[in-house]
Amino acid sequence: MQEAPAFTVGAPYPVHVAYLRLLRRIHLDAGRLADGYAVDERIIRLAAAEGDTLQVALASLGRVHKRLNDNDPPAAMALLEGLNNQYRDQHNTEFAANAEMAYGAIYNATGQHDRALAHYLRALELVQHTPSLWSPREADVRLALARLYVNSGNPLKALETTRSYREARTAAALPPRVEALTYFLDGRAYVTLHQLAQAHAAFERALVLARKHDLRWIEANVLGNVSDAYLRAQRYVEAEHAARTAVALSEAVTDQSIIQMVYANLGFALFGQGRMTEGTGYIDRTTQELRKAGAMLAVSNILAEKGEALERAGLHKQALQTVREREKIQESLELERRNKAFAALQEQFNAKQRAAQIERLRQENAVKDAEIDNRNLRLALASLGAGIALLLSGFVFMLYRKSQRTSLRLAELNAELAHRSAHDPLTGLFNRRSFVDRMRAKQAASDDCFTLLDIDHFKRINDQHGHAAGDAVLVEVGRRLNEVVRGSDMVLRWGGEEFLVYSQGVSEAQRPLLVQRILNAIAGAPVVLEDGTALQVSATAGAVPLPIHATAGSGEAFGWEQAIALADRALYKGKEAGRNRAFIVEGVDGSAIGQGQEQERKPQLHLVLPDMFWQPAR
Repeated sequence: MQEAPAFTVGAPYPVHVAYLRLLRRIHLDAGRLADGYAVDERIIRLAAAEGDTLQVALASLGRVHKRLNDNDPPAAMALLEGLNNQYRDQHNTEFAANAEMAYGAIYNATGQHDRALAHYLRALELVQHTPSLWSPREADVRLALARLYVNSGNPLKALETTRSYREARTAAALPPRVEALTYFLDGRAYVTLHQLAQAHAAFERALVLARKHDLRWIEANVLGNVSDAYLRAQRYVEAEHAARTAVALSEAVTDQSIIQMVYANLGFALFGQGRMTEGTGYIDRTTQELRKAGAMLAVSNILAEKGEALERAGLHKQALQTVREREKIQESLELERRNKAFAALQEQFNAKQRAAQIERLRQENAVKDAEIDNRNLRLALASLGAGIALLLSGFVFMLYRKSQRTSLRLAELNAELAHRSAHDPLTGLFNRRSFVDRMRAKQAASDDCFTLLDIDHFKRINDQHGHAAGDAVLVEVGRRLNEVVRGSDMVLRWGGEEFLVYSQGVSEAQRPLLVQRILNAIAGAPVVLEDGTALQVSATAGAVPLPIHATAGSGEAFGWEQAIALADRALYKGKEAGRNRAFIVEGVDGSAIGQGQEQERKPQLHLVLPDMFWQPAR
């Protein structure tokens, strides 16, 4: 730093910009992110004045990481897409590798792990084929991959990645930042594996290195995860102490992602000690900041933990409010994912249409050229006219057959788009949109029945076995529901881990048998994962027949939307009563439900238990 004037004041541009790039790397290696981002802005101003487009492009990628550090993935992605479109014609390997790393970081932060992995692997390939790259270095990519494996529920792969990288280089050759981060990621992987002794040992090695080399950003991150490890072991006092220590450090390095993590951990540590009001303040602060940043997936995860904590504390009303709030977020996320998938399919379809149009124009031009050639040939070689006409007829017939195949393919694409818009991409069941469309087109008839189901402890399955296991459970539950219901019934994924069965022509005597058959189908046999793990899965349900009337007041029948709301209330009663059971709404006391209003009413409920009743572990 003392020699900075020699490399900046009056120095040639190449020397000046090389110094600034080195200074930026030093700041980032030391965890001084704000200082590193400030240097990016200096490089942008200097390079823009010199007309150096490449250095402007490279430094502008720092703005992407700053937005991601501020927990604003949508803004980061929008900026990255703009930079990639603006500077891709530079054909520079360093820019391409850094852009791949930025895409990977954004997708990792938003839980799209498959996409993140693809971008990180492309960055690794670029780095390995171009060892002279200034950035990213191979260590950066390896650390990003290990972090991704931890986040995606593959801790063994994360441990293999860090261990193999350390073994490929002597420990002394690793920069302190890199070595500390490998042990930090080891600790996170061991926490996921519930090997807490090994986790704390790895965290301690990372803390020693971070404190020795003044890597405060790493120290804050490690302490935040130490707090999380204590929370998993229900050692709430130690979790609170680690979180409070991490708070001061995280605020000093101004890393919003760490700040929000440690405040959430602090809130749940206080929850564990029964200090609900104090803990709620920290958790609500975190969710508010995440909402501002648009990180709704993280908000949903925190609300799920908050709801379970409130339920354990006996605060059922607050737990219900939290569950409802999370359900709205999940519906919004599901709609957003569906719209993005549909937009991608539509764009693919449009691209194929454009390609087909271009091909048809090319063929038309070819036909016109052939006609001109044919006309010239007829004038020159009248005797060959019949042969030429025959050849042209074959050519036109070939074009006709090709046009038929193109039309058939377009029809297939249209059918595929129609199917995807009405079905859930994971389970293949009908989706909520298809159900709403059906209800709007044809009102439910007498003796119809709605059965709303929710898989018990589904978050625990995701946490303990990974999201791939959760997806396998959703697919298997959907398959079992399709097998157990009649061909005329409609089975759909209502959202998240919720399903809806719409049955027509079900008499009053048949309803309990139908619901019991559904519960038996789900809980009757364990779900076996690819690795051989057998998961005992059950569901809680709420069912409501149509028509259903209030026993007092106007006696007007409820619409299907109100019927679904009643089924949802019955489902929640089943959760409160111990799960793996169902309640059927047989009537409603009190006044009818007003449109858009929630009035006091008491559903008359009939309990249904599965044949082989077992109580799921809490």
